[in-house]
Amino acid sequence: MESYFILIPSFVYWCIDEKKGMGLSAAVLLSIWIVFFLEYYKVLLPFGFVLSLIIASVIFLVYFLFAKKIEPLFAKGGFRAGMIISAVVSFLMIMRLPNDKFLVPGGILLGVGAGYCLNWRYIGFKSRLLTESASASAQGIIVKCLVMLVRFLLGSTGFMLILAATGRLIPQDSGNINLYNFIRYALSGLWVSAASPWIFIRLRLAGKSITGDAGPEERE
Repeated sequence: MESYFILIPSFVYWCIDEKKGMGLSAAVLLSIWIVFFLEYYKVLLPFGFVLSLIIASVIFLVYFLFAKKIEPLFAKGGFRAGMIISAVVSFLMIMRLPNDKFLVPGGILLGVGAGYCLNWRYIGFKSRLLTESASASAQGIIVKCLVMLVRFLLGSTGFMLILAATGRLIPQDSGNINLYNFIRYALSGLWVSAASPWIFIRLRLAGKSITGDAGPEERE
């Protein structure tokens, strides 16, 4: 169930702004991990869901306030640095506590982070390039809303299918079940930030930008 929380920031990533969506995704996943950590050590928590929302809000607020300083650092580091950071943070999240609960935020964060880097370097999905050009008329607004709705339905359906299909393929009595589940969650995160945006572009549901080491640049 915890894995479906990623669909909230995914809507932002797919339909509003992929950078803010990535920041919100990290905030949500880190907050879920913190709540699990506190529960694991029996600290509180009768209001775990509320606490996770508060923590996510604080993390995202920090990101929002310092985004102009944080994003250039990631851009300067480039594709490899982004991939390495995603992997290191993810493995730190599961290193000492590799049970299924901790694999959810750790695995999804690896997939989302790696997918964001792949999109940045190779795919060039920009959520606002198509919708921002829509007319301010009633017809234009309707078209914009329909595009966003189709993106979200395609993206969320694919996410749920990946989790369901891979869940059925994993042998529950395997000694490597934690590894398999980690890969499962990582694939679902990769879908969110790279595979589904690639499909949106192919279906002409989203704009495409020029990509490279310095990050995407919008096409005229």
